[in-house]
Amino acid sequence: MQHKRRIVFFISLFFIGELIHLNAENLFVQKTKYFDIIYSSSSEKTAALISEYADNYAEEISQKLNRKIPKRMPIYIESGKEALNGYYTFFPYRRIVLFDTLPEEGHLSNLSDIILKVLYHELTHAISLTYFLPLLPMSFTEGVAVSYESMDEGQGRLNDPLIMHHLMQARLDNSSPSWKEAAGARDVYPGGLWPYIYGGAFAQYLQKIYGMEPYVKYWANPLSSFPKHKTKKIFNKELDTLWNSFLESIHFPEKALRPQNPIKAKSGFSLIASSKDGFACFDFTTKNVIFVDDSGKEEKLFTAEPSLSFLSFSQDGKFLLVSDLVNSPLGEHNRARIFDIDKKKFSDKELTSLRYASFCGETLCGIEIKSQFSELVLIDKKSFEKKEALLKAGPGLPYSALYNPVFAGKNKIALIAADGIKRDILTIDTVSKKIQRLEPETPLPAIRYLQSNNSEEEPVLSFSWADKNNLYRSAFVNLKTNELKVLEKDISGGTFFPIVKQKNGTKEYEIIYAGVFTKYNSLYKIDSSFFTERKASLKAFDISDQETKTKIPNTDILTKDKYNYFSWIHKPFPLPIIDFSGLLRERKDIPIGIKLYWNDPTNLLYFETLSLFYFKPFFYETSILLKAETRPANIKIKFYDENKFFKFRRIGSTIESELFLPLNSFYHNVSGRAGLSIEGFSFFNSADKKAKTLYEQKLGNPVLSEELSAVYTYQKSSQRLNTNFFTKDFIMVQAAGGLKHGFHFPSKTNAFALQTFTAFRPPLVPIKLNLSSYFGYNAFALPHTGGYGFFRSTALMGMASYLPNMSEYENVKKIIRPGKINYGFGFEGEVNILSYDIQTGSSWLPIFFNRLNITTGYRTVFNFLDGGKNKADIYRSIYGKFYMIISSAANIGIEYAHPLEKVKIGKFKAIVEIRF
Repeated sequence: MQHKRRIVFFISLFFIGELIHLNAENLFVQKTKYFDIIYSSSSEKTAALISEYADNYAEEISQKLNRKIPKRMPIYIESGKEALNGYYTFFPYRRIVLFDTLPEEGHLSNLSDIILKVLYHELTHAISLTYFLPLLPMSFTEGVAVSYESMDEGQGRLNDPLIMHHLMQARLDNSSPSWKEAAGARDVYPGGLWPYIYGGAFAQYLQKIYGMEPYVKYWANPLSSFPKHKTKKIFNKELDTLWNSFLESIHFPEKALRPQNPIKAKSGFSLIASSKDGFACFDFTTKNVIFVDDSGKEEKLFTAEPSLSFLSFSQDGKFLLVSDLVNSPLGEHNRARIFDIDKKKFSDKELTSLRYASFCGETLCGIEIKSQFSELVLIDKKSFEKKEALLKAGPGLPYSALYNPVFAGKNKIALIAADGIKRDILTIDTVSKKIQRLEPETPLPAIRYLQSNNSEEEPVLSFSWADKNNLYRSAFVNLKTNELKVLEKDISGGTFFPIVKQKNGTKEYEIIYAGVFTKYNSLYKIDSSFFTERKASLKAFDISDQETKTKIPNTDILTKDKYNYFSWIHKPFPLPIIDFSGLLRERKDIPIGIKLYWNDPTNLLYFETLSLFYFKPFFYETSILLKAETRPANIKIKFYDENKFFKFRRIGSTIESELFLPLNSFYHNVSGRAGLSIEGFSFFNSADKKAKTLYEQKLGNPVLSEELSAVYTYQKSSQRLNTNFFTKDFIMVQAAGGLKHGFHFPSKTNAFALQTFTAFRPPLVPIKLNLSSYFGYNAFALPHTGGYGFFRSTALMGMASYLPNMSEYENVKKIIRPGKINYGFGFEGEVNILSYDIQTGSSWLPIFFNRLNITTGYRTVFNFLDGGKNKADIYRSIYGKFYMIISSAANIGIEYAHPLEKVKIGKFKAIVEIRF
């Protein structure tokens, strides 16, 4: 039996090696003066662009910051992504990862040479920061990168009227944030926007007023940290004073009109789509898409994904085409679905990897993204198959990106063709392929949010536009008459996502739009009499005659050398360890050691090694972890030799796999875990504590164990924007099951523990309820440790428990007499009695305080040992928690739990929960 199980273990290792091999992409590397650029064949043109410009960018940024370019650094271009992102990290060495795709309409759609500007932004981080130093808040570290990306007048966030709208509107609302309020990312609207736009604008202000030389002193000495001290030392002025001067320098239209005729007040309204019977819009605070008919009656259509990006009605108003980005087992991808308005449900078919899907008469259309190229495609309405491509944009072409294709009459499509913020509205005849361009007598800059207002005879297009000196305005054009009407006045909140509705019984129009304010959006309508008629015409447009403004990729420079996954993994990140927690235990020992982290730039392979030394008595604790981010499940292999609190030694190896399956949604997911371990143990007695080493006891008690677990989670959040109390509300349902089995070779006995867990958080009411249970054979729960014992031992195997952790019972005497059959039940109820938003940064550390929470609760465990022959051991406690949510990633605070026993005092416990 033992021989067979070892064979199974080594066969598992073989299959793991094959799985890693299958997941390893056939990648290439292009070496430049400073960088190793890693890419796949599908990202060749992107790699060519980056290879040509990366070195020059690095030298340019280095000169601006007066800092040396870091030693050689990898840049990994990750293909197959459908949401643009990029990041710089120093862990375990300096490296940059870029997602090879295009941005959706928003705060990055102002870029012409898109991937190059994202690279420029991340290179600024790589050169300005030394590991995590200087200790400056997010608004400073992102501010320098945003200001540098915007030095090219034609692109970058600070040249985008959309960004300027937010800055100006805050002044109109008298709601401009202090430097601490803009220091980090809020976890409610407007989220992470402020540190980027205010940080960038403040950096640009300092550079303009005081010059680049004083400004770059922020980055000159990484060991000199903290924003207030640095600012005073560099500029001889207080940071608050400089910040207030910066805010006062922001131009805004002081005489902007107040919006009239509100439809719906403060919430998160956006993405308005017009129907012949009314309109639909998305409320991002509730995640609901609502429909408002022409009489003003409102109904919820469905709960949308938080990533919803576009809505389009069919010309008869019976169907709504919904575009979003969803999480799937193979990553994020764009998706479009058809919603039946009458039946109130989605069709079974989906369009994948398509943005801005729209009804265009007898066909569907949308934008297909491949690497840095976007293409307007026609889709068969019945089969959902791609029919043909009509227009392409990207590097080396006249336009850099395409947005918002919409119905423009029989066999016609209108769309926005963009070169950053320089944009045109084009119409394309799907039969003749003839292209026309809308040419107003006076050009309209930064056109966004194009929509068709469904009339087959007289299609009317509506859109928003702005320049840097005004709030976002709107316009609409009748394609049959070429009549263009433009809003030439500033209205507080701007006029975003406009649609046009014809007034009943007249030829006059009213415009429905969203006003975007500092901390909320509202829905309004405005009469077309506020709009001014301008001359415009649709003129034939030969795109092949247009000048190419984007940078042209030259793939001839690529050497196409094969990439070796181990070429960078030999450079570890060392983390010294001094474990002072031993001072709280009986022995007062302080082990010291080092942990080394090793990583492949593509994140496929990861290694971790631990060396920890105990001195009296001597013991060398060590572990080696190999992790491979394979799909659909990752793989971990670990070898370890551990000293467990001077009570026993554990030596062994584990093979483990973790699975995370989003169910085509950001709300639903299933996760799972499977593990196989073989371990040996030796137990220490009081005499061993005086020995020179802990190696005198022979290893024994070999155990082979297997573990399986699965979790289903549904979680949806909503926001309240008009208060600081209980601003976030969660609905959550979770169900989990876990099983661990083990075989003890000396006694030739089996043991297993089966456990279940359910959790529920209802809407609106701030309570959380948990129910749990377990059944064990030669296994029993240890509620005071949060784990299980197996084979009548607390050392062998081990398993984390779903039952409530009753650590407050550590000093309460409980006699545990487990038998072969043991089982138990747990319950926990928690009430959040205070949730208060702080949403401000620290004056000293680069952290951001999001929210203060105070909760109280009750938990209990009924533990039936030896098949219920003994009376149930009952654990009951009341507790309270006081904690702060910090930087949306950590809960830091304190908990006090009091057992309902004859004890004078319960247990205080630090709350330190960090989410990576």
